[in-house]
Amino acid sequence: MTKIIAVLNLKGGVGKTTTTINLGKALSLQGKKVLLIDNDPQANLTYGLGVDLNEQNIYSVYKEETGFPIIQSDENLSLVPSGLELATIESDIDKKINRYEILKGALKEVEPEYDFILIDCPPSIGIFSINAIAASTHYLLPTQPAQFGLIGLEEIIKLINNQVKRLLNPNIEPLGILITMFQNTNATEVGYEEIKNKYDTLMFDAVIRYTTKFREAEIVREDIFSHAPQSGAAKEYMALAKEVLKKA
Repeated sequence: MTKIIAVLNLKGGVGKTTTTINLGKALSLQGKKVLLIDNDPQANLTYGLGVDLNEQNIYSVYKEETGFPIIQSDENLSLVPSGLELATIESDIDKKINRYEILKGALKEVEPEYDFILIDCPPSIGIFSINAIAASTHYLLPTQPAQFGLIGLEEIIKLINNQVKRLLNPNIEPLGILITMFQNTNATEVGYEEIKNKYDTLMFDAVIRYTTKFREAEIVREDIFSHAPQSGAAKEYMALAKEVLKKA
């Protein structure tokens, strides 16, 4: 069965896109067929994988309910790109009767072709994120180890448990909480312990540490395995992928 994973957080800059790209690449290196979906009007995932923002993209799926425009990114790894124009149609989508199930409908056509589908979501719970949650089997929550990270986690988990599972997708389950941008500082360690004390059973063993390698990879528009395959960052995302294979 295909695992469809929404990568979520209400806060920007916590590593959602970095995680979608590098977890997806790590799973593909494990021999799994992976589709990445850029479901964010900012299109950072699309840009980060070196795809031209003028390509046909997910805009047509939401606007005209077409099939996914899929681009082969690497062996076992494909991408549905996004574009800045996606931001212009949120109010139009909101008028549709099936406004929360557009992504779900499109996924039915391609789902059997992949082992994993990862959906990179905007830093908000709007129409695009709700479409992703409604279509997914699991959700993954990257977060920095800080107090605001704990608050964001509580809000998303509450929304999914109290509303999404009741009204849209009763079968969605948490895949886990991923700590990103970890540094050896007192503030980071305090934030980490606060999250661990509340959500210990949901936390991945893998922790993604802060490193400039991610910024370098972003600049050259590559995943971490292409840019720095022997780095600690690559090893951490591969460890995460192996955990996901055991959990999902």
